Amino acid sequence: MYENRIQSRGEAEKLGPETYKDKTLGLFESVRKNKLEVKLVSKIFGVIVTYKPDVVILEKCIHSLKNQLDKVIIVDNTHGGCEKLESFKTFPNLEVIYLKDNYGIAYAQNVGIKKALENNADYILLSDQDTVYPPDFVEKMLECFKEEEIAACGPLFIDANTGRKQFFIKKGLFGFKRFYPTSGKHEVLQLIASGTILNSRYLSYIGLMKEDLFIDWVDMEWCWRAVKKGYKIIGNADVKILHKHGEKSIRFFSKNVTLKSPLRHYYTIRNGTYLALRNSNLDIPHRVILFLKTFRNIFLFALLSKPHLIHLKYTVLGFWHGITGKSGELNEAH
Repeated sequence: MYENRIQSRGEAEKLGPETYKDKTLGLFESVRKNKLEVKLVSKIFGVIVTYKPDVVILEKCIHSLKNQLDKVIIVDNTHGGCEKLESFKTFPNLEVIYLKDNYGIAYAQNVGIKKALENNADYILLSDQDTVYPPDFVEKMLECFKEEEIAACGPLFIDANTGRKQFFIKKGLFGFKRFYPTSGKHEVLQLIASGTILNSRYLSYIGLMKEDLFIDWVDMEWCWRAVKKGYKIIGNADVKILHKHGEKSIRFFSKNVTLKSPLRHYYTIRNGTYLALRNSNLDIPHRVILFLKTFRNIFLFALLSKPHLIHLKYTVLGFWHGITGKSGELNEAH
C-alpha cells in the first residue's frame, strides 16, 4: 500500500508534469505513446501459500510486504489448518483462508488468485512462506509492466543454500539456455513462482495454475503457456532476493544439484516426464531436452540423496506415473 498514491486525474494536473512523474514512478502502468489511456492507481494483492509454516519466518515475510500491497491473502494447505495463523488475523488488510487439507500449491494459488480477482486486483504477487522482500520490491517490479503483453515478472534470486546468484532461462536453439545478467530487465521463458507478479489483465486468456500437477513445475508450465499465447515473461535483474530452493544444494562436477525430500523428488520427476510427453506449449526439441534431463535426474537425485534406495523408489515411481499420465496428489497408502 503506497502512501504517496495519487487518487485522481485532477490531482495529477495540479502537481504539474515533473512532480506527477516522480510520484507515479513504479505505481502506475505506462503512459503509452500516442495514447491517452493512463491507469492512475494499481491495486496489488499478494497470495502467500503456507504448509506447516515456520511462523517466525512467515511473519518476516508478511511484514516485508504489508506496506507494499493493498491486501495479503494467506492460503493455508496444512492438514487440519495451522492454528498459529490466527495470530495474523489482527494484521490490517490480511485474510487467512484455511483449506483444511493439502490440495497442492497450484490449487491453493488459484484460490488466492480468484479471491484477488474478485476484488479487482490489477496485479497479484505470488509468494512462498519463507521469502522476505526488500522495502521497494513491488515498486521496482511494477516497472516491468511498461510495455504491452507483459504477463508476469519476477526477480533474480540468490540461492540461500549456496549464496550464489542464480540465472534466468530463455529458449535456446537446442534447449533451455541459462544466462546470468547483473542488471536490467530481460525477456525469459520461465520464472520461479515466489516473487512473481502476475498481470491480472491477461489471466482470462492464459488461464490459472494447472492443478493436476499438484506441486513442482506449476510455475514453469504457466509461463510456457503464456509465452505460447504470445505474452512476455520478464526477469528483473535489478531486483535480487534470497530464496531457499530445496533442502540443500550439492556441487556435482560443474553442476549445482538442488535436492529435496523423496516425495518432492517424486513430483519433480513425475511432472517433468508428464509435461515432456503431453505439454504442447513447448516445441518438440525442448520437450525432448526436458525428457532427457528428467530421466537423468531419476538416478542423479537418488545418487546424491540419502537414503539412496528410498529416493530411487520415489523417482522411479514418479517416472512411471509420468509415463502413464497419472497426476494429482500421490496416494502413498496404495
